[in-house]
Amino acid sequence: MIDDQVLFSRDDLMELLTELGRRLDARGVTAEAYIIGGTAMAIGLGSSRRTGDVDGWFKPMKEVLEEAHTMAVERGLATDWLNTHASGFMSFSPKDDVGAQSITLRGMRIRLASPRFLLAMKLAAGRAKDAADISKLINELGISDADELVDLAFDVLGEDGVTLTDSRESLTFQARDAIAAAARERSRDA
Repeated sequence: MIDDQVLFSRDDLMELLTELGRRLDARGVTAEAYIIGGTAMAIGLGSSRRTGDVDGWFKPMKEVLEEAHTMAVERGLATDWLNTHASGFMSFSPKDDVGAQSITLRGMRIRLASPRFLLAMKLAAGRAKDAADISKLINELGISDADELVDLAFDVLGEDGVTLTDSRESLTFQARDAIAAAARERSRDA
């Protein structure tokens, strides 16, 4: 994401996905999507953090990406406002996420990654920009123990998956910091 890129609010994201669904429906296409990252946080959990893209897995991919590209050109958006960048790192099938929230729009059936799966992916990514989301997800799930958090990540992403490149020991250090940050967040909100 570049600094001058448009950042979308929850309402912006819903408007874009609704329009995309209408366009696909007009083509006689009903798409399926499994959406992860900031978009799943904004729509599924009401996070106020804005995001620069809609990342996930889409079927039929060709038609969805074509229509998203047309929308980008017409609206002056980044051509990858809707993309599959992170889906290559998903070491699970979207069907494995039984807690995913479903929304149906005309022309699209969307599943938003569950808090559990979002937390595992954000923890594995290890990006500083995800710290607030990780705290929110830890508190949403009521996790207070670093080992429980590490177990969740390995349970979702697998012991030998490509997504979790850190050892359990290394991830435990990150998890302790994340648990402490989430506790500080809870006490600020109290």
